[in-house]
Amino acid sequence: MDSADTKKRIIEGARLEFSKKGFDGASIASVASEVGLAPSAIYNHYETKVKLYEEVFINTADEIWSDVSSSLSEDTLFAAVTRLIENSRSLAERLPHYSNFLAFVPVEARLHPNFSDLLDRRTRYQDETFNELARLGIRTGELDGFSLEEGREMLRALVMGWFFERHFRGEEPSGSGEALIKVIKILGDSSRSLSNNK
Repeated sequence: MDSADTKKRIIEGARLEFSKKGFDGASIASVASEVGLAPSAIYNHYETKVKLYEEVFINTADEIWSDVSSSLSEDTLFAAVTRLIENSRSLAERLPHYSNFLAFVPVEARLHPNFSDLLDRRTRYQDETFNELARLGIRTGELDGFSLEEGREMLRALVMGWFFERHFRGEEPSGSGEALIKVIKILGDSSRSLSNNK
């Protein structure tokens, strides 16, 4: 097996271990056992558990946020948020350990200050996505009256609140995604109504 395949196996096994046990609970030995390798094989690729955790974060965040960001190709904020919710649900079903891992990054960053740069990177991913969604909503008039910052933070609160509630309950609260989408539709309808009455 070549080095790239081995690294991929290690990352997948480590993501599973970290998502189940957290940084402190997982060990290089448990990751090695998960993927059927000797611990020394993992150390050949990642000098420390910290470096392995950071690599898992980069791999996971890149994949998740590139998938989430595909919603930005939509023509309206309503369509973009609808697609974002659908993509997030699909990812949670196909790759549950990805969401579990990312949900615990803020906790790990507080417990381990050397991971604070991961939290900064996570914020940059979010800022890029929610800024673009806010720009779309302002451009289409669906967020009429919102500044870019207000739109970004309102969307972040709605979407990330939905994500974390779903994650910590272990299932999506019934109708919660649809309620979020409905909020965006009502905002858009209200903005259009106000514009028509001016």
